[in-house]
Amino acid sequence: MRKKNTIFSKLFISYSFIIVTSLLLFIGVFFYLFHLNLYKKYEDTFQHHYEQLAPQLQSHEKFALIKDETAESLSYAFNQPDYHIYIVDEERRQIYGPDPEGTSNQVEVSEEMIQQVLAGETVSEGGFYNGELRYIVASTINSNVQGIQTPIMVMIFHDLTHEYQQVIFMIILTFVISIVFAGIILWFISKKITAPLREMNSISAHYAKGDFSKSVQYESDDEIGQLAKSFTYMAKELNHLETRRKQYISNVSHELRSPLTSIKGFLIALLDGTIPDHRRAYYYGLMKDETERMIKLVNNTLDMTQLEEGNSNILLTDYNLTEQINRIIHKLEPHFTKKDLDIRFHSDYEYYVNADEGRMEQVIVNLLQNAVQFSEHNAPIDIRLSKEGQAVKISVQDYGEGIEESKLDLIWRRFYKVDEARTNKSGAGLGLAIVKSILDLHETDIKVCSKLGEGTTFSFVLPLSKQYIISRAIE
Repeated sequence: MRKKNTIFSKLFISYSFIIVTSLLLFIGVFFYLFHLNLYKKYEDTFQHHYEQLAPQLQSHEKFALIKDETAESLSYAFNQPDYHIYIVDEERRQIYGPDPEGTSNQVEVSEEMIQQVLAGETVSEGGFYNGELRYIVASTINSNVQGIQTPIMVMIFHDLTHEYQQVIFMIILTFVISIVFAGIILWFISKKITAPLREMNSISAHYAKGDFSKSVQYESDDEIGQLAKSFTYMAKELNHLETRRKQYISNVSHELRSPLTSIKGFLIALLDGTIPDHRRAYYYGLMKDETERMIKLVNNTLDMTQLEEGNSNILLTDYNLTEQINRIIHKLEPHFTKKDLDIRFHSDYEYYVNADEGRMEQVIVNLLQNAVQFSEHNAPIDIRLSKEGQAVKISVQDYGEGIEESKLDLIWRRFYKVDEARTNKSGAGLGLAIVKSILDLHETDIKVCSKLGEGTTFSFVLPLSKQYIISRAIE
């Protein structure tokens, strides 16, 4: 049994109420118009007989026909299945009528109606008389009938009950057929409209359990179709987020487990005396490096989370970009020295930019560390600054192994590594993701160009400071 608060029930009941109300309104208007049309038809019938009867009575009076002959000749016209016609006097006594023998009988017409007719009006009224529904039309005749100066023609329509019964029967039959037909159509329409909603409700239960394999099958461009597409898109995004969450936990666990395992192994070796005294300082240094690696991973992870959640703001200032890069090169000199790398910095001017100095240092450091990581021993790394309109272009180029074109879009993902199977490089794969997020905050894009065996170039632009632009214009 369906619940009353379901959308299907609400749609079905609402549509049914509208249709039933509309049909009832139609029936009411139709019945009212039928009522007016029926009475208008009676009045037209009365007028037709009235126009024929007055000359006929004058003719009878002219040729001095006896009353019985006139009554007999008129009785056939006065006695019809649907109505009777009477000629009465001011006292409502029959002069002529459908029954020739009923002369002087009083016709069932109200006194008030006779008085209105004698006042010169054509009067019509309907109502129940002795339990029978009738419609009466009466008017005076401009002719002397049997010595009566003001004869009255009365027409009584006595079959109204049958007329109304027929109409009511047809209305009820039509109403029932329409309701049954509309109900069946509404049932299927409501079911069709709510089918994707019920499917989405059922599928959402699977999504809540982490199963994103199902999607809503609804091919339409209406609002429900758009909702179904949005629902499917949401499922894909949730599935992607769930995959990233699992991958994130797996990567963090892996990246933390490796240094922790190394530190634990070194501590055990130190405690049980496996490592001789003269070698302890070396292993203490390894433990320090592993600890710093874990701290860097945690800091980068927290920094990446803040950037993605939008909790990190940037503070734009004007500063010397050329000086900043020189300072970073000196700071990273120990990393360059380990692999005997040749750092070549190319800049034709002292460039001042408008950016967040601290965040841009993170960007340049991460790009240089990435270049160091993928460069071979004794290889060069080029850093270039060049003016492009009102901005300066920064590019960092290494000459290492390069990246496949199919993987260029993936390098910005957290914990992504170009070749997990072969790489012996350190790092958790967060550097480029942090770079992309910081540059997004600066509303600038980073481009990458790479060829296998030739190296990779990362480049982006920063707006020049207004002071720099003015000073260069003066020069």
